[in-house]
Amino acid sequence: MKRVLILIYVVTLTSLTFAGNPPAWVKAKPVDNDYYIGISSALTTEKNFQQVARDKALGDLIGEINIEIESSSLLNRQEIDEQYSESFRQDIKSTAVAQLEGHEMVDSYNDGERYWVYYRLNKAEYEKLMQERLSDAINQAYGYWVKGLQAEKAGQLVDAMDLYLSGLSTIEEYANRRLPVDHQGKSTDVGIELYTSLKLLFFDLTIRTNPQKITAQSFSKEPSIVQIEVLRGETPAVGLPLKARFSIGEGSVSLDSKTQNDGSATLTFTNITSKLTYQEIELRVDVKVPTRFNTSFMKQLTDDLFDHIPVIKLPVEVEQSPLKVILYTKDHDTNTSLLNMISSYLNDYFDIVSDRESADLSIWVTPSIRKGGIVKSEMYDLYEIFASCDLTITDLATGNIVANFGLQDVRSLVPENSSNSKIRSTAQRDLFKKLRPVIERNLQKAHFSRKAQSATDLSPEDYDDTSMPEIIE
Repeated sequence: MKRVLILIYVVTLTSLTFAGNPPAWVKAKPVDNDYYIGISSALTTEKNFQQVARDKALGDLIGEINIEIESSSLLNRQEIDEQYSESFRQDIKSTAVAQLEGHEMVDSYNDGERYWVYYRLNKAEYEKLMQERLSDAINQAYGYWVKGLQAEKAGQLVDAMDLYLSGLSTIEEYANRRLPVDHQGKSTDVGIELYTSLKLLFFDLTIRTNPQKITAQSFSKEPSIVQIEVLRGETPAVGLPLKARFSIGEGSVSLDSKTQNDGSATLTFTNITSKLTYQEIELRVDVKVPTRFNTSFMKQLTDDLFDHIPVIKLPVEVEQSPLKVILYTKDHDTNTSLLNMISSYLNDYFDIVSDRESADLSIWVTPSIRKGGIVKSEMYDLYEIFASCDLTITDLATGNIVANFGLQDVRSLVPENSSNSKIRSTAQRDLFKKLRPVIERNLQKAHFSRKAQSATDLSPEDYDDTSMPEIIE
């Protein structure tokens, strides 16, 4: 029993033992021209407090290393903003902590509440190590660049892109420095050369189609074939991924996934389901930066990489009978003379039908008239009348809105003693005179084609006005 009591007493004394006076380095960080110094602490109640204190001390040590952005470096050539410049410095320091070598713990101190550590790193040894790593990175990057140039010369642009990106990724943490290499007897910066080669890789790209315009039948199962050729300068672009879609209209499109050795690919489309007489197939190069290069530095370099790659619009003219249109109005009276004017004008483009099942398009016509103020004149007072009209054209097969336009608040003046029918007549004629070119412009913009010229082309004055909607008070 006596032996057990003595053991408990010893353990208790040990657990209550505290360090003496704190060393000078805890109170004030030493200055040493030969060493980078890092000092930090952690609460002893923290989980893994010794590791926490160590990591913080190494971060403090790295913080003493000044990361300059040299005037001839890749980052300087990019003219980066101050915010990204600071972000880059922090990223480099975080990487340096993870890769730090040659540091040593000088001392530690525990006052029972906090655990302190003191680390240092020899400046000369660190700089030597960094130069060795820098040299290795430059050599690797140069190898990627030379291979990229060879792939680019052979027209293998995707391979060249991957090689240039790999080279830039290799020198990412040294992009603040000049990275000199000897290339064909001349000194050049491999970082800048990699970046320039990447930016210009798709610059001189040409996409050709044969034929340049297609005439097709809607709903035809007969395939239409287009031969595509992609060149960089005069060199065929090999293995370049492509994609195609109907940017106007609708149909089935298939395309070779990549260009052949001669830069060619075949596009086939069938079964055009849209009734639009003018349609377009958009053809573009389908390249993107691989996800393994998804760092903030690489994003900064490649942000606008594909902005200037050409996009081809292949016109498709669809031969078909005139489109059938059903007219609606959101006005209660569907026989307004304004609607008749619009209907007659649209008849030059479409066949107007009354059965929705047979229609290809619907056109909603929404007219409105409102009174304005009274304009005083010497002979008699005049009413201000404001007329508006909106038109919405919808493809009934897809439900897509093809065009949406209108004209607002066309002003008319009529004598105050005019009849209601005279007021309506004047307002509708003035509105339609200005609405007609708006309709024409928007139909052409939507690529609707005019039918054979109508024998009669009635003017606004040719319509009666007895069914114009009542003026909105």
